[in-house]
Parts: sequence; structure tokens; C-alpha cells
Amino acid sequence: MLPGVGTSSGRRPPPARSWKVAGTAGFVPEPEPRELSDRTAILRRVSDERLIWNSRIPSRSPVQDFAVIDVDGRPLVVCADWGNRVWTWDLLADEWVERPLAELGDGLYREFQHVAVEVLNGRTVLATGGPRQNLALWDLFGGQLLSPPPLDRAGVHALAAAQVGGQLTLLAGAGYPDVYSWDPSRVGPAVRAAPRLSGHRDDMSGVAVARLDGRHLVVSGGYDRRLVLSDLESGELIVELWPGGVPRAVKLATVGGRPVVVAASDAGETSDRGEVWIFDPVTAEPVGAALAGHENRILALDVAAIGDRTIAVTGSEDGTARIWDLAAARQLGAPLTGHRDEIFSVVIATVRGRRVALTAGRDGRVRVWDLTP
Repeated sequence: MLPGVGTSSGRRPPPARSWKVAGTAGFVPEPEPRELSDRTAILRRVSDERLIWNSRIPSRSPVQDFAVIDVDGRPLVVCADWGNRVWTWDLLADEWVERPLAELGDGLYREFQHVAVEVLNGRTVLATGGPRQNLALWDLFGGQLLSPPPLDRAGVHALAAAQVGGQLTLLAGAGYPDVYSWDPSRVGPAVRAAPRLSGHRDDMSGVAVARLDGRHLVVSGGYDRRLVLSDLESGELIVELWPGGVPRAVKLATVGGRPVVVAASDAGETSDRGEVWIFDPVTAEPVGAALAGHENRILALDVAAIGDRTIAVTGSEDGTARIWDLAAARQLGAPLTGHRDEIFSVVIATVRGRRVALTAGRDGRVRVWDLTP
């Protein structure tokens, strides 16, 4: 255990426990998966043509948020449930493991509404936060508390992470994205880095960081119905954008050779319908009309370049996920159905060379969808 951190008693967390969980009825795991390019690699399909995996968290709790990392060439899904417990799911083995973490101590409450995971210098670092818990960092596999939450901040309403210059950079906060830096070569907490970024007149609803056009950019959305784009290193406010409704999820991408801001927003101040907006940060104008299709609010969004297309995958309160071609400004195929309730989180990842989307939410199930055109 690192000196000065860990459980309040100084003891290590209890050992991890694992569960071997069979997929849902209708899918039969194969004992030795072949390459995913063979569509029978992991599961025998029997229904939805894009669904390739469906597994439920052993706690049977809703999944608040999750991230996907690569461990020794195998995809590992890191989930936080509503009991503020952390689980990993080895997708290829269909094995869930509960990951005990050191307590915060000093009467602090753990709240894992948001998670991010990065691997630095061979250590897998888990970042968590929520409205009642400021940013904290753990060693995912060892359980040690690497950086306790600062006591002078109001909590985390949005969280994003990236590796910049060999260090872990985190964006976390309530009304604006505080910038934190954590050095994996040193023992000590994450420190707030200057400069301070522009924020919102209300709580943040989402934040993302990406390297575009040779610099790291940060976009945040807020309940003031604004999008704010800033330069991470200089703190320069680049542009403010107005999608009309609350932007509940935000991403940065490149579409047609130009950087864009992608936002999943409410259709209007009084509307429950979700839509996807694409903004050009140079002109501060939307690129075409909003992409509509969801019957309720969009709660989750991820984007990725797949082949020569940039696509977005959205998850909604209506229980469906949808795939969008951002350049063509259209939905690809039918909605992805099967979740019984809201989808809280969406991640696009690569499994055995194939691009997939993972979705999870209130029903406690993680579903994996094939994004092959």
C-alpha cells in the first residue's frame, strides 16, 4: 500500500471475488473464442443482427457508468453500480470480478456516478466522482487509494480523463471543469493545474477532452444550455455554442477533415425528445439540422472513426441505442433494442479487431453491438 493512503484502518481491501456468468437465454458462449471476424466467435446469434453479447452485472444493480480498457490484449469493462461498487467484466471469458477499493476515511461518502480508467506505467488507475464525492483515484487491481478527494470542491457532475505528457489529466467538477494532473512516477494526490477553464452558470451535464488540430481541447455542456469549448493548455475560451436544450452528453470529433463538437441535447427547453447536434467551432454554427429519432432524452454518447466514416452511438431514456453517420447526417439501420429501461452509458471500443458499441444502464445489463457496416 502506498504510504499515507488506503483504508482508515490501514488494512488492505478484501480480496476480489469473481463470478462466472452465463449470457442471457438465447445466446450460447463458446468455450474457446475464435477471431471476432467470425461472427460465431463469442456467441451464437439468434436474434438481433448486431447484438453479439449480453451479460448482467452480478449485483443486479443498475450500471451508473463504465469504461473499457485493454489488459494483456483482452477487453475489460469497468463498471460502477448503484451500490457504489466497482466491477470488471472480462468480455471474452464472460467473467465478472468485484474490485474492492479502500475506503475514503474521515467520514467521506463514496459516490461512483462517473468513472474513467487509464493505464499508466503498468498501473490501471480508476477515477471516480459524484455530486457528493469529489474526484478520487484508485489502483483498480490493488484497491489502494492513490488520491483522496479534495475537500474544497462541491462534487463531480461530469468527468473525463486523458494522458498528456506522460501524466494523467482529469477534468472534473460541478459548474466548470477543474483540471487535475496526477504523476504516476510520484507518490501523492492529483493536483489542480492552471489555468482555470471557463464554465457554466449552472451544473455541468457533460465534459470531454480530445487532441484535435495539434492541441488538446475540452468541451463541456451545462444545464444553462450552453456548450463551452476551451484550449486545455492555455485555458483560452475558443467558443460558446447554443444547442437550444440541455446538452446531456458531449464529444469532440473530426468530420470531413474538420474538428467538430458533437452534443446530445434535449430538443428544446420543454421537450423530452433527444437529438444530436454537430457544431463547427470556427463558425459557431450547426453543421446541418439536428439528428432526431429518439423518443426521449439522450443520456449517453460516444463517437469514433470507423473506416472512412465518423459515427456516433447514442443511448436514451427510451431504452434504445442508435447509430448515426455524422457526415451523411443520418441514422444507420434500425434502433438497437433490448434494454428494459434507460441507457446511462455508451462506449465505442475495439474487440479482436472489430469495432463494437457497449451500452449499459438501469437494467444492469451490458450489451455489445457490432458496428461493422
